[in-house]
Amino acid sequence: MAIAKDGILGGFSGKVGNIVGLTLNGVPIMRAAPKASQKPPTEKQRLQRLKFSLAIEFTKPFLQITQQFFNQSAFSGERRNLLISYTLQNVIQLQDDEFTLLWNKFLVSSGDLSGFHHLDVTLQDEALHLTWQDNSSQGFAQPNDEVHLLLVSENLEQVDFLENIAHRTTPQVAVPLPDWTVEHPTHFYIFMSNTARKQSCNSFYIGKLEQGLFR
Repeated sequence: MAIAKDGILGGFSGKVGNIVGLTLNGVPIMRAAPKASQKPPTEKQRLQRLKFSLAIEFTKPFLQITQQFFNQSAFSGERRNLLISYTLQNVIQLQDDEFTLLWNKFLVSSGDLSGFHHLDVTLQDEALHLTWQDNSSQGFAQPNDEVHLLLVSENLEQVDFLENIAHRTTPQVAVPLPDWTVEHPTHFYIFMSNTARKQSCNSFYIGKLEQGLFR
């Protein structure tokens, strides 16, 4: 469908048959719609398309979270594309025609808020014990900045986002682990945001829990 904003003699936006109308630098123009290529994709093109599809599928479980905390200087509608672009460049690795996910490179959040100072993580009594030092005097940091924890099973079927489990000035916190972490290798991410959730730090990859041990 096309829309004629200035009547039948004016420019239009949209598609009519094989003609596409659009505005470029304020000037309405028309051009032929691009034809689908009849050539089979090269091996490089095929792998790139697979990589792009993998990036979309990998980021799907996190979109609701990243819409709040990833690259908050961008418009909300841009964040999904920015996350996929970041994942393509940093998280999905292609070697010998095989794709590998670099979980430690993935970012749930990103921003210029000061992160954790001397974060320490231990596993004890089926709980994750976290300690850090108060650095609320650094940069944009505030004492009431919120701490968030993300748990993700390696098959992406389980995602637990634990919001506001502590504050920047909290000396320590113990987080009981969900039962499903016993059966599934689990990746852990932690980050802070301000109370308005307009600023956040880059998320920190704690590690992978498998068979009761962090790796």
